[in-house]
Amino acid sequence: MKFEAKQQFDREEKSQERLQAQAEIFADKGVKTFSKDQAQILKYSAELSQIKDLNNLPPDLPEELVALIQKNKDAYVNFMRQERKLETSFIEENIITYKEKFQPVIAELKAKMAQGKPKELPEYLGSGSNGSAFRIEVDGKTYAAKFSGNITQANFEIKPLIRAKDIPHTSQLVSYSFEDGVVIMELLPGTDVTNFTPEESPEYSDEHIIQLIDTVRELDAKGLVIDPKPSNFMYDPEQGFSVLDYHLKNSGSRYGLPQEVVSLKIALTARKFELLDYKAPEYEEKSKAQAIEKYKISLPMMVRFLGILEEKYPDILAEWQRQHDIDKKDPSMLVGEMIEREYIPQHPDIEPHLKKLEEMGF
Repeated sequence: MKFEAKQQFDREEKSQERLQAQAEIFADKGVKTFSKDQAQILKYSAELSQIKDLNNLPPDLPEELVALIQKNKDAYVNFMRQERKLETSFIEENIITYKEKFQPVIAELKAKMAQGKPKELPEYLGSGSNGSAFRIEVDGKTYAAKFSGNITQANFEIKPLIRAKDIPHTSQLVSYSFEDGVVIMELLPGTDVTNFTPEESPEYSDEHIIQLIDTVRELDAKGLVIDPKPSNFMYDPEQGFSVLDYHLKNSGSRYGLPQEVVSLKIALTARKFELLDYKAPEYEEKSKAQAIEKYKISLPMMVRFLGILEEKYPDILAEWQRQHDIDKKDPSMLVGEMIEREYIPQHPDIEPHLKKLEEMGF
């Protein structure tokens, strides 16, 4: 099927940035989410923007891209006929920003990574299930550059970052490139809370705990939900807590704001303890001693945390309790308690905190 130049939505009259932005939007709305086609369209969006005529392709295009165009051309052209309705300014600005500001330093970093053992580079910050982050510096400012092995996953992660724009104490999107497979964010202050040992851990102030709860509330108001894994939280003695990871909320999910807020107890009580060798003869003795030390940290924090919820956020705590009571009556659900007393060892340093929690109704 042939298309005349006019029918091809006047590609020659548009900037490459706008054409690339439209290709990214088509990948989001014109093909199946998380599909191979979506990943390839995002990957080749910059090259697609340079093609003047989709019916007369340049001879040096990768075979993969030629096959992609042939498969999706009709749907792509029909989608682009709605182009006046497509808001592309944000994507266009990002394309320009990335090319001018970040592409050179990312190229240098990728060259270093290609030499092998990227986790040994001084720029390396850490890795998660969806990628690895590296420190970069541009114009005297430091950023975190996250590389994802899966382009569609990177595209998925960008959406909540856009929605969380200007929410303090959260990861903030600066730029991205599907071609380079990188998302660039502001580098948040502080230390991963799972890296604090019991001896080194700071005393989290009530003010900072309240600030963390309010950050979660702001994210929730934008339709965003946190991942409560403790390594997703940073703490700085001056700036307080920062939230690294959040995603779009699923409609109809039972995991709402009350559950999110209560789940903060995991991060608030996280500490880095010695990893015990379960094969060692003294393992059982050390394990019991370590459990006592953990509860000596976590139970006083729970007294403070629940006290803050009772005083500042009684509606959130009441709604959590209401849903918890409903879930307990469902035989298909395994529901834990706020304080799992059956697993807590007896110890004189622990008893006063357990008594206080019991007085509070927990």
